[in-house]
Amino acid sequence: MKDHKKLIKEIFQNIFESPGYNEAIVKRYFSTDYVQLVDGKTLHFNEFIKHIKAVKEAIASMSVTFDTIAQDNDIIFTNHRVTATTKEGRTSEVQVIAEFHIQGGQINYCNELTRQISGDPREGDLGSRH
Repeated sequence: MKDHKKLIKEIFQNIFESPGYNEAIVKRYFSTDYVQLVDGKTLHFNEFIKHIKAVKEAIASMSVTFDTIAQDNDIIFTNHRVTATTKEGRTSEVQVIAEFHIQGGQINYCNELTRQISGDPREGDLGSRH
């Protein structure tokens, strides 16, 4: 069985923790058929691209800490925390519970719940902003 846990960590490092937006990197890791269910919203690939761009426009830096990561064949479950600092200097921490499906080496589905642990309420929608 292929270790997709390493892939998930690589994705978060290369897309979310890295500064700036690089669509080629996003397309390397996410299928164009990608669907994300997040906090009661459904994002398809193009909305997901808008989500990443919106986060990158608002956030100066971001770090991800995985509390739990488990794999069952091509499904990865994570319980992780995201700490972000906005370009205005506000810091926020969000807990994320997510289920990722991998197909052909790319994520094609994610079901995610986010909960703001601390920080300004203006960053409460970072998991689904687009």
